Amino acid sequence: TFLLVGSLGEVPERPLWDIPPPDPEFGAAAQGFAWLDDLAVLGTTEARRKAQAWTWDWIARFGAGRGPGWMPDLIGRRIIRWVHHATFLMAGRSKSETEAFYRSLARQSAFLSRRWQAAAPGLPRIEALTGLVYAGLSLIGSQGLIAPASAALARACATEVDEGGGIASRNPEDLLEVLTLLTWAASAMTDAGSPVPQQLYAAIARIAPAMRS
Repeated sequence: TFLLVGSLGEVPERPLWDIPPPDPEFGAAAQGFAWLDDLAVLGTTEARRKAQAWTWDWIARFGAGRGPGWMPDLIGRRIIRWVHHATFLMAGRSKSETEAFYRSLARQSAFLSRRWQAAAPGLPRIEALTGLVYAGLSLIGSQGLIAPASAALARACATEVDEGGGIASRNPEDLLEVLTLLTWAASAMTDAGSPVPQQLYAAIARIAPAMRS
């Protein structure tokens, strides 16, 4: 039984991808892989088995660049989760499975580098660019993504987060997600020894008081 963005789906002992999405939000949540956070926190053998099975099944079904998960914001969201939980996902996997995983990450990153501008302003664009920053910092041979992705994220911070720390949607949940993404991006850059654009820190500083008000 799966609960995503308020919608329940149930397919006993079958992959997540066999569930007909009851609404677009459910499908987007599944394709964005935020559910990996829950399985990684649970941390049991069964949770890892499910996470691995669903991830490699996604690669087999959708990894060639076709299907519902190839929107820039969903790719960014998915890259972040795959990078965050790579150790959890890689445990016990074969060399060929590991290579398939990283090939898929590289393909998604290349696609995102070409298409991030198609993401809608606001949270979707921040998601896409944060994922692109993660890809550049984490994938061998993708370092060339870091500078343009960081610069684009800096511009998005300046244009998408207003002086009062708000965003155009005025949705508090979206604003919290933007704050989380920018904090993750700044932390990842710092850990990798990559310069953090001042606009990132400035946007975080504007959003934090707005979240408390």
